[in-house]
Amino acid sequence: MSPSRERILERLRAAPATLKELAQEMGLSRVAVYRHLSELLARGLIQAEVKRCPGKGRPYKVYRARDPEAPYARLCLEVVAHLEALFGPEGVARVLEKRNEEVCKTLSPELTGLPLREKAERLARYLQAEGYEAEVVEEEGGLYLIQHRCPKLALAGRYEVFCELELSLYRELLGLELRRESRIAGGQATCRYRLT
Repeated sequence: MSPSRERILERLRAAPATLKELAQEMGLSRVAVYRHLSELLARGLIQAEVKRCPGKGRPYKVYRARDPEAPYARLCLEVVAHLEALFGPEGVARVLEKRNEEVCKTLSPELTGLPLREKAERLARYLQAEGYEAEVVEEEGGLYLIQHRCPKLALAGRYEVFCELELSLYRELLGLELRRESRIAGGQATCRYRLT
């Protein structure tokens, strides 16, 4: 699935939307979004419902995800929204920091003493198991960790703290000040981290 199509599907997993809303949010033309929606409809991953305009106006379609991950994505968004309502943005960040601590406890012993490339490759294998489609590549004299998929895109699109703390986690695990050059939740095709 193309990155743009996946972003649209993740967005619809979070909440229904019109073609116009998706085009504005994704920074794509309506024609491009329409093509992606047509493919998602053909694959049975989304459904369209025709709505009437209040008063005068043409009917319009509202699209929603209908794949197995949609209810889970909505549930996660609702839980995070409730956490934020109860404890504020700091409470959400604290919960995610606690998760990072657990990941560090698990992965750090496996990475200790390894050369950077091997550390990064082990991290990429962990991320693959978590659904990120991650890889380590050398390009233009630099070493990069690249994620081609974001399994928490519906959350990261609404709560940037997910991306901020992901960056912190990778810095801690790899022991360096890596730099993120792109992120899927920001509209780019990949999350790309420069390691060297």
